[in-house]
Amino acid sequence: MKVKREGAKVIVTWQRTNVEDVEKAKELFVKLTREGWLAFLFLGDENHQQRVLEFNPEHGRLRFIPLSEGG
Repeated sequence: MKVKREGAKVIVTWQRTNVEDVEKAKELFVKLTREGWLAFLFLGDENHQQRVLEFNPEHGRLRFIPLSEGG
């Protein structure tokens, strides 16, 4: 699993076939969303995103935005 910061935003990527990666990504998803971060799935490119309410290991990549940044 990789975590990259872009200003206030966090991008998390993981290997969908790696059980350890998936578990770490799920733990981070739960932690950040409980803290009030919004999770988004990339749809094709950086400009098209969809909000995610449940962790899905098949996504492989999510962007997290703190609520104060998300509006």
